[in-house]
Amino acid sequence: MHKEPMEICEKAEIFVDSGNDNLEFDHSKLILRRADGEYFYAMTGRRIFQFSQIDVHELDAIRIPSDHIWPLADPTFTRAPEPLPSDCYLKRPSLLYYDDTSDSHDYTEHILTEVKACEMLRLRPHPNIAQYLGVVVEDSRIRGICFAKYSRTLLQMLKDGTPFQRDVVLGGIKAGVQHMHELGLVHNDLQLSNIMMDGDTPIIIDFDSCKQEGDRLGSKAGNFGRTASGEDFAKRDNDLYSLSEIQRALAAET
Repeated sequence: MHKEPMEICEKAEIFVDSGNDNLEFDHSKLILRRADGEYFYAMTGRRIFQFSQIDVHELDAIRIPSDHIWPLADPTFTRAPEPLPSDCYLKRPSLLYYDDTSDSHDYTEHILTEVKACEMLRLRPHPNIAQYLGVVVEDSRIRGICFAKYSRTLLQMLKDGTPFQRDVVLGGIKAGVQHMHELGLVHNDLQLSNIMMDGDTPIIIDFDSCKQEGDRLGSKAGNFGRTASGEDFAKRDNDLYSLSEIQRALAAET
């Protein structure tokens, strides 16, 4: 492999069942980025507690083709400001599951799903839906999706015991969902970690499972307990079920 500068972007430790419900360490997986913007993944049998422990050039790194990650950008998509505002959040896909599952090559589909939903929502903004600033494009491909940055998730607030008006927050989430449904969109992945807080205002984020009502969900959605019966299509009931779960979680914390 090339001896060009490489940085470790992500890492995960993989454990396997060794029997009797015991898990034992199997390997570490690393996502690397070369200085020219190319991405690679590599495995090592070592546990990595600090990135400085690893010489990335000793790893057998496998290149991830750009067209497996970054979709071509439609010229009609909104372009993010240049330079990016300091108070924005640039969303990029996690590559840790690349080549591990049957949907490893669906990253481009997930990105396009999110961008298409955000383009619709940009034309009809709502105070309880994340502000979309556009896509970052390099070499004609989408390299990230830019949003306004929010402080923390509703899940974090619950874990920290931060006081807030639960009825007001739930009402805001419901208002955002209703707005999406009026536009013919179904979120399909509502959960406490996908609700950010902007002060006392709940903000719905994460639209890579968001589909037009009636569309097939695909590999990213419908498999995470967000629907009552593992629904395969985008239906309003998916979001209504998730809202009921959020409402139950908020009530349980009072």
